[in-house]
Amino acid sequence: MERPTRILDAAGRLTIRFGFDKTTMDDVAKEAGVSKGAIYLVWQGKEELIDALIEFEMKKLMLDLRRRIIADENCDSIAALYRQTLLAIQQNSLISALYTRDGKILGDFVHRQNPERYTRRLLMSKESVSAMQSAGLLRDDLSADVITYLFSLMALGFLSINSVIPVENAPPIDSTVGAIAAMVESGLTKPGGNRTLIKDSTIQMLDLLIEQYEKRDRNEH
Repeated sequence: MERPTRILDAAGRLTIRFGFDKTTMDDVAKEAGVSKGAIYLVWQGKEELIDALIEFEMKKLMLDLRRRIIADENCDSIAALYRQTLLAIQQNSLISALYTRDGKILGDFVHRQNPERYTRRLLMSKESVSAMQSAGLLRDDLSADVITYLFSLMALGFLSINSVIPVENAPPIDSTVGAIAAMVESGLTKPGGNRTLIKDSTIQMLDLLIEQYEKRDRNEH
């Protein structure tokens, strides 16, 4: 494993365990098995490191989502795509914390940064919704702003519900996400449409995003 990746993995584990505010560069160096100077060779300080960490986790999320979509033979609808997106985000603690502005994990960082700087790269942005409406995949009697807001509302509710209802009192995650997908299918999508286009265009978009992350990685390191 390359040293920058090892450092980012270590920073991620510590941030999830102790929170960004309580994690020091010394802690990260010790966890990664490197000197603190080795970290400063790549990042000037803790703020740059957490920014790189979120970029790193976003790339991991994209790769995970791509794998899920390819493996799901039934991922040929907006609802199925949204289902896999929710599951992928839910599995990534740092990206979930970014979405929900979880101060316990990301500390004061979430108040100094606009989460949309990162999360707008995900699939249900206003631009993506508008494109899906133009392709006849989403209903067009609602504005793209409203549909985008609804997607965000459902995602944020799903990701933060454990702070209100304990996990042990909640139904299985797959059942919950399946029900959300069913609501999307019946309430927001248009019947018919080129379902093959949904899967293929999403994979192409993910490939483009992943390539952009990898290009930035090469330039930085």
